[in-house]
Formats: sequence, structure tokens, C-alpha cells
Amino acid sequence: MLSQISELELRELYIKFPVPACVLDREGRYIAVNEEMASLLATPGPELVGRRAAQYFGPLADERIARDFATFDAGRSIPNHEFPALGRVYIVASRPVRRDSDNKAFAIHVVLVDITDRKRLETQLENANRQLSEANHKLTEAARTDALTGLWNRHALEELMPWEIGRSQRDGTPLSVLMIDIDRFKKYNDRYGHLGGDEALHAVAQAMVGAATRPGDMVTRFGGEEFLVLLPGTDAAGALKVAANIQQAIAALAIPHEASPTGWLTVSIGVASLPPLAASIPAGDLRTALIEDADQALYAVKQGGRNGVRLHAPDERVTGG
Repeated sequence: MLSQISELELRELYIKFPVPACVLDREGRYIAVNEEMASLLATPGPELVGRRAAQYFGPLADERIARDFATFDAGRSIPNHEFPALGRVYIVASRPVRRDSDNKAFAIHVVLVDITDRKRLETQLENANRQLSEANHKLTEAARTDALTGLWNRHALEELMPWEIGRSQRDGTPLSVLMIDIDRFKKYNDRYGHLGGDEALHAVAQAMVGAATRPGDMVTRFGGEEFLVLLPGTDAAGALKVAANIQQAIAALAIPHEASPTGWLTVSIGVASLPPLAASIPAGDLRTALIEDADQALYAVKQGGRNGVRLHAPDERVTGG
């Protein structure tokens, strides 16, 4: 019980209190300081009494002290808060000192708890978490990206296509896909080598990206020399226009292909389109239908001599590979 501690002992406890503490009057002058505060300010305690806190902590100290007194005068309390000073960061606890005869605070008691090391650790942890998040994001992107062409890969398509189908069902919008195959690409590799083939794949991929320009259009490498372009909100007519743009963009590359009848690298494109989709149809069924229909149309182009575009007809079922 405090009643069992003498005034001298209480004074000694305050003087030896293990964190910086002081009492300030309304002018921001020190009335009392303990040894930790004197050590912090590198000034003997007796010399600090009567000096202004702003002399050590800068003009901001005066502003904070005046604000604290105004808050206490209004009958409110002040939550503990952070205060950067003297190259460190402190938690400040500020409490009013009142006389029994006058409820108005004539001084405030301030205690400082140094949290600099904790803040440094928090910053390091935040930086580490941010770096980890960035690394995870890069890993996720790498897992979805084809290393050679820079396009989305089939894994990304499998993730995003059901989402786009669901959105088309919710919004009542059409959805189309293009299945694209580079014509006679095995012969191209045989003639120009695999490095030449890689260069051609990359060039064709970039041409397709340039031709499918809407933000929602998704160009993916489906496998080998085969690509799939997902066109949300696009009907059959719009998909045929994108297909024509892709053919023109690849033709503009003018990549020689001596093993092709045309003498140039060309592509075959199968187009499939679904009208506004009913929400009752499973997304998996729609995905399968779109890809199979586009593949059937692509096969029909190949059967017809390649280097063309064909829209899948609903009653068309072509077999073969």
C-alpha cells in the first residue's frame, strides 16, 4: 500500500524510475525530472528544473504541451502516442497533475518509453513481408507466363477462362475464342533450326498481342506452335475481325518460310463463339464446347489448305487431328 511508503521513499522511487519521466508546468518548464530523463537530455536534474522542454525537444514540444493542457482542461484524457525526438521514437504517456482544491491541472506528468528498437524491427518485418509478397507475386506470374513468348500460358488460361465464362453469364454478353496454329511449323524448325523457330514463335506472339488490343482480350500459348485467344464480350463477327487483324499482323512480319507453298510464315485460325450465356449451363461445359468448336474449325482450315480463317458452324462436327 502507498500509505506504507514514506514521502522520501516515494521521491526516491520517482527519481530512480527506470524510464524517463518529468513534470511540466503550463509554460512547458520542468518542475521535476528523474535520473533517466536527466540522462536522456545529458543535463543534471537540478539544472533542468526551470528550463523549457522546447529547448531540448524543439518547438513541437510547446505545441504538444499546450494541446495536452487544453485537452485536460476540457475534461478529456490523452491516449498514449508516439513521439519522435532526439533521433529516437518514444511512446508518450501524459497525465494531468491537479490539486485537491482546484480541479484544473497545474502541471502534467510525462513518461517516455523508448520504442526505437521495436519500431526498427517492425519496419524490418514490414519490408520482409513486402519483399515476400513481391516474390510470391513474381512466382505466381512466372507460373502463369510462357517463358519463351511472354504470353499467358495454358495454366493461366485454365484459371481465368472459367472466371470469364462466369462473367459473361452474369452480364449476358457473348464470348469467343480463336484457336491459332502456325502453318507447317515442324518444317520451319527443320529448315531454320529450333533457335529460328523460337524467334518466330516470339515474333508471332507479339503480333497477336498487338492485334488483340482490348484490355479483356487474353492471348495465350496453348502448346507448341498453337495459341488460343480469349475474347470476352465479343460475338462471332467481332471475333472474325480480330482473326483477320491477327493474320494481317503476322503477314506484315514477312517471315520467310521456304517449306511453305506461300514462301512466308502463315497461320490457320479456327473461330468459335457463344451468344449471351445462360447462367444455368456449367462453366466447365461451356469451356469444353468453346475450345472443341474452335479446334474443329481450325482443323477444317487445315483440311482446306491452311492459311485461312473459319468460323465454327453449330451443326459442324469434323473428326480428325
